[in-house]
Amino acid sequence: MARVSPVTTVLVVDAGAANRRFVVTLLRNHGYRVLEAAEGEEALRLVRAERPELMLVDMFSPGADGCEFILQMRCEPGLVQPRVLLRAAENLEAETRALAHAFGASFVAKPANPEMLLAVISATLSEPAPAGLGNAPDRQSLGMLVQPIVKLVRRVAERNAQLEVARTALDLEIKKRIWAEQELTQANRLLHQQAMRDPVTGLHNRRYLDESLPREVSRARRRNRPLAIMMIDIDRFKEINDTLGHASGDAVLRAVGQCLVTGSRGEDIVARYGGDEFAVVMAQAAPQIVWQRAELMRQGVRKLELGGKDGPQLGPVTLSVGIAVFPEHGDDGEKVLQAADAALLRSKNAGRNRVTIGDGVST
Repeated sequence: MARVSPVTTVLVVDAGAANRRFVVTLLRNHGYRVLEAAEGEEALRLVRAERPELMLVDMFSPGADGCEFILQMRCEPGLVQPRVLLRAAENLEAETRALAHAFGASFVAKPANPEMLLAVISATLSEPAPAGLGNAPDRQSLGMLVQPIVKLVRRVAERNAQLEVARTALDLEIKKRIWAEQELTQANRLLHQQAMRDPVTGLHNRRYLDESLPREVSRARRRNRPLAIMMIDIDRFKEINDTLGHASGDAVLRAVGQCLVTGSRGEDIVARYGGDEFAVVMAQAAPQIVWQRAELMRQGVRKLELGGKDGPQLGPVTLSVGIAVFPEHGDDGEKVLQAADAALLRSKNAGRNRVTIGDGVST
């Protein structure tokens, strides 16, 4: 839109400072000379002194009696009358247009986008300047005409303001409840995560394993793929606890747990099953791959150097491992788990520090 001549003066009348600043800045950026007033007496003084070509008046902003001001201006003898553009909420358009017609003014809804507001201002400026009424009888007649409309619109505006306050309060209450529900959901999620974690090692715990295993077996059955379970026991762990204390035992548990995570795949489930026992669930893994992973874990733990310096030496630490595979060693999760536990027992009976798979093959 082309800029207008800077000699075009616009007076913005609005009791709301934020609304007034927005319109003033917009018009100044488009080349208008802009004056501003917050109430009628100040606006009338500026009309007398500055003779603006256009007044942009917010009819129903709090504390501003736009109707009385415009009526007084229109009836003042000898005053150069500006064009008037009334602004009001869109739901008050019909009533405000009636007032605008009575005052020889135009109407624009608020809030209006800047392009629309500038277009209406430009169109209003192209209209002929209005003539004043100039005598008291006309003013009295016009006042009697517009006052019922003004009272009606003011009641509507007040009611709308009350509804807006109630709506804002309701929105705030809804937001508070949503925030509270989100916080509660987050807290419950955190509690659930904590309930599924072993506090010593940070691994998943037996509860998580018990919840996850049926789901993993169901997925393996649907896809017709194998599912392997390792049961892992730390050899002679009771001797570490009894000799060096539970703090040293916890250090061993943490180190072994981390070594198991390092030796597993990202999609595997690594859990502390209880005491010094761990479990690893491996989906879609052939028995040979599972065996290789178990050996990698066993050898990794065997190489751990624990303790020393200011504390006792805790190594070497060895593992006994038992492996069972679905559906070869059981047709559900519980049976496969029991088969893996039986294979673990065979590893320990065969001398510990070894891996046994299924019915007794070990290394």
